[in-house]
Amino acid sequence: MITISLLISHVLSDLILQTDKIVEEKSTMKKSGYFWHAIGLIGTSAPILFFLKLSSMGLVFICICLITLTHLILDFCKEVLQNKLASNNDSRYYNVGIFIADQILHILTVIIITSVIINDVTIEFNFINDFFINVVLQNGSLNYADFKMIFLIGYIAFSGAYLIPLLFEVIYAKIPNYGTILNSKLKEDLNQGEYGFIDEVKTGKWIGILERILIIIFIYTNQLATIGFIVAMKSLARFKMMDNKIFSEYYLLGTFISMVYTFVAYALFNAIL
Repeated sequence: MITISLLISHVLSDLILQTDKIVEEKSTMKKSGYFWHAIGLIGTSAPILFFLKLSSMGLVFICICLITLTHLILDFCKEVLQNKLASNNDSRYYNVGIFIADQILHILTVIIITSVIINDVTIEFNFINDFFINVVLQNGSLNYADFKMIFLIGYIAFSGAYLIPLLFEVIYAKIPNYGTILNSKLKEDLNQGEYGFIDEVKTGKWIGILERILIIIFIYTNQLATIGFIVAMKSLARFKMMDNKIFSEYYLLGTFISMVYTFVAYALFNAIL
């Protein structure tokens, strides 16, 4: 239970709460970026301690500290490597591999550290945990399967928002500034105000996140036929723009990549965790 809880913490701190400013500061090797990221890591992990008895707090606290330290070291190494490869013509290919390797190492680090430190140790929960179960959950419970589902939804939905743009950089590698071309096609069908609104709120990103959340829920509930409804709704929302071949291919490609990633990631994590 501690392992999956700390994996959820990784999702929160690394994929959801980490701002663009923190990412930029880390990429330019500013200490403030790593400091605020460390605060995010500890801040999302520390609440676990409030549910534990004093006898169990020490080991879990050591796990949190080691995970935070190794996480920052991995992030530093990733940024150093990306900066060195930035001028390379094949950097977009390396970025995909670096992102995947970075995420694998982060997840393995959490699993290995918790397995080594609290292996065969009984973790005891305190009265706050009992209060939460009896009052908040009304004598219900949150078991390992529930926490696992929370992790799967959070990780797959939000990691896809980072991975898919990197994959597009590879797919459109032979087309310089493909993003500018796509944006110009979008501007043709929208006035400046509408385009600015869509660009500011990052509508496409959030549609993709919600799409992956729904797909995971449909997989879990064995309602696979319903997934076709998502594709239909997305196509309907951009119906007029589908007349543009460049945009329609880009849009459908993004949808299918998102779906394939969700299925593959769900199967892998479901088998491992």
